[in-house]
Amino acid sequence: MLYLLVQVNKSIKCVIPEHAVSIESTANKFSDLFGTVTARQYDNREVLNSDLKMLEVFGFLQIRFCLIININSDTSASTQSKPNAFSILNKNSRQTLLSQYCIEYNNYNQLYNEIIELFQAQNVG
Repeated sequence: MLYLLVQVNKSIKCVIPEHAVSIESTANKFSDLFGTVTARQYDNREVLNSDLKMLEVFGFLQIRFCLIININSDTSASTQSKPNAFSILNKNSRQTLLSQYCIEYNNYNQLYNEIIELFQAQNVG
């Protein structure tokens, strides 16, 4: 008979707090222990399929199962919908950013507007 302290975590949240469990080490596997502790609530998870005998050999008394959420398939879709900062910077660097026209009160303002029109015609800025 093997006596263990078992806990189940999901990300940083403790789903099942640490408690003592007794289980036979010879005929049972980690998946059996996980099913017993979680009351078969998370049966769709992949669990190590090794014998519990190794815990007895190494003298381990504590087991912590961590439920990992598979986000690989969701990441590609979510990153494509979000704007990429680098591509925004590149796109903005290619745009011509010239000053706005000013109201012509004198010859200085008229010259200023003509220079902006000249820059726009040459696609510089």
